[in-house]
Amino acid sequence: MHSVTEIARQAVEQMPPACRFRPEDAQVIYEHKELLLGLEREVVQGFYDTVYGHGPTAAIFVEGERPDREATLSHWWRRTVNGPLNDQYFAWMATVGLVHVLRGVQNPMMLAMTDWTVGVLADNVAHAAIGQTDGERLVEAFRRLASTVGAIITLGYDQAVVDALYNVAGMPEALLRRLRDQEVASALERAREEIRRPPR
Repeated sequence: MHSVTEIARQAVEQMPPACRFRPEDAQVIYEHKELLLGLEREVVQGFYDTVYGHGPTAAIFVEGERPDREATLSHWWRRTVNGPLNDQYFAWMATVGLVHVLRGVQNPMMLAMTDWTVGVLADNVAHAAIGQTDGERLVEAFRRLASTVGAIITLGYDQAVVDALYNVAGMPEALLRRLRDQEVASALERAREEIRRPPR
């Protein structure tokens, strides 16, 4: 099993530098932490109103667990805003990928809600009295953070599945990848045929 620290590092290394989180982004977030901490209730309430309002995402939850999930998101928000946004933080984000495998959270759901969170921040910053330049810097810093977190969670998810298959099937990862690539090549050919067909 890959360590979550290694997963986080690999995810960041695969991202183009212009897209990934930078130390200066942490400083921008910290400079505006009072504004961001003030958004916690809106972020948490809106997040869970959104996921509970959609059948596929609502189906992930069991009866009565919303308060616990809201508390978890509140903790994430405060930890993110207060920092430090360091290796330990990003390793923690890699563990979210493992949790998502167990809970049935699919990556499109996670990525959509990551974007939703950035959108809420951007809407609030547009109405905050921090000036356009500071507002743009804050939104961009948070966007890079969200992009990095999303990449780490996605890789954590994917790597957990690969590692689990290796452990269950006893196949080396290289063999699993070779077999995967053969199957995906066949699927790709079928997909290309499908999109070449004239519409009915």
